[in-house]
Amino acid sequence: MTIRFKLTGFRELERALAEELPKATARAVLVRTAKKVMEPVREGMVRKAPKNTEELAKGMRTQVVKAKRQSRTRFERSSGVSVNTGPTTGSQEGGNPAWQEFGTEKMPAHPYARPTADEEGPRVIEAVREELTTQIEKAKARIAKRAARNRGA
Repeated sequence: MTIRFKLTGFRELERALAEELPKATARAVLVRTAKKVMEPVREGMVRKAPKNTEELAKGMRTQVVKAKRQSRTRFERSSGVSVNTGPTTGSQEGGNPAWQEFGTEKMPAHPYARPTADEEGPRVIEAVREELTTQIEKAKARIAKRAARNRGA
């Protein structure tokens, strides 16, 4: 199951990432932001995961998926940085996570991912803007501090 959100109004932040920060720093900023804002989603999934197997709740992770730049000044719309939040457990550790979410012919569904995404989604979108602004400013400050230290050396 993939849940996608369309974000608008991020032109200034996109410009700052593409033009004011080195590529590696911009990617690190995006990764830190994505992981931090997805933490409430991960925690919600842990809370809502069926308790008959603790492995499902223990296996909830936010993992980074690689992305590319479209050009020097823009990230690809479909990439930038992608993260997946959800179970990493396999069938050997207490059942297929999809079976828990959607049920089977003989087992009722115990949804945990979709209800959490529905609850947390709007907050995540707002948090991305705030956290991205904070992370960009911190990165700029680190770069300035490093440059000042190198001038003094």
